[in-house]
Amino acid sequence: MSPTYVVLDGHTRSHALLLSNRGVAAETYRITIVNRLQKSDGQLVETDKPGEGEGFASAIVRYAPREVVLPPDKPQTVRLLLQMPANLPDGEYRSHILFQQIPTVRPSEDAATEVAPGISVTIRAVFGITIPLIVRKGKLSANATLSDLRVIHLADEQSGLALHLNRSGTRSLHGDLIAEVDGSPAGQLKNVNVFLSTPYRELVIPLSTKGDLKGHRISVKFAEDETVPGPVSTTQTLSP
Repeated sequence: MSPTYVVLDGHTRSHALLLSNRGVAAETYRITIVNRLQKSDGQLVETDKPGEGEGFASAIVRYAPREVVLPPDKPQTVRLLLQMPANLPDGEYRSHILFQQIPTVRPSEDAATEVAPGISVTIRAVFGITIPLIVRKGKLSANATLSDLRVIHLADEQSGLALHLNRSGTRSLHGDLIAEVDGSPAGQLKNVNVFLSTPYRELVIPLSTKGDLKGHRISVKFAEDETVPGPVSTTQTLSP
């Protein structure tokens, strides 16, 4: 899937997504646009009401095709077209593009489970992924801060840096978090989103530095890509 994040606005009104199948058999995918709220832990939950200060992009973006059959190693293009009404209020509008695999019956692979005498069901996992679809109109801005930094224990001898990435303003955040220990790179989280439906994200960066980190200088930086209009960045340090 490429790209994994789409932004449309008055300058970029169309976009192409490239789907590819890395398996050995053809797969069928249904494509829909869904609306979801983001919670502070990053979970996306279905909703029919947008968060405060945002709207849905589903009503103003058209796409085709709606269903694709992907043979192995033969990419398929899905095209998006923004149809922005002239009287649309300034702001950010967000939905998510859902690519959901349509299960193919394979008797030799599926196992049926008997739930009652003479009645059986076949259970198969349905693969699906979503990518954010953002529409922006007008002059929007965002601010970012980092808070609640603390070192936590993850597993074995590995430590992690827990933190809050706080957002304010009229648009969402999308960028990378990079942690350093004593000035050397020690961990990162890429493509972190904080949408308008939540004021902050609770995040943990796994650290490559082993052992006790007491007395070490730990810092973390959040930065958006320079291609974003008005990119924001912020740094916070956890003192020894």
